[in-house]
Amino acid sequence: MNKFTCNAQLYFLDTSQKIKLSKKFRNPNSKVMPHELVVSLRVKLPQAYAVVIALGSSGLCSNRLLIYHSCSEASVGSIPFGIGFPTLPWICPECGTTIEDYDEMSFDVIAIAKEPIEFI
Repeated sequence: MNKFTCNAQLYFLDTSQKIKLSKKFRNPNSKVMPHELVVSLRVKLPQAYAVVIALGSSGLCSNRLLIYHSCSEASVGSIPFGIGFPTLPWICPECGTTIEDYDEMSFDVIAIAKEPIEFI
């Protein structure tokens, strides 16, 4: 199990929140999105994004940028987080529409654990 020290990057997390995070990431391939952390940890959205980004930066998680289109409530695609937005025009794999403007899309981030993580 990998240990993630929260000291400087995630100073706002208390012991009970670290325990909750450890439970969320106790299995390889565990997935979490920032809005889930807002609810489960009772943190603000920017803090939840900080957790996800810190995990990706540390190499403990593979972060993905989820792509949403109006044709579906679920994400219709994803790309590695940190490489920017999809190149336009982009063809929606769900409905086949050619998207020419980012205003036609929305995005979110998901962290996927490579191995179990313990937060300390």
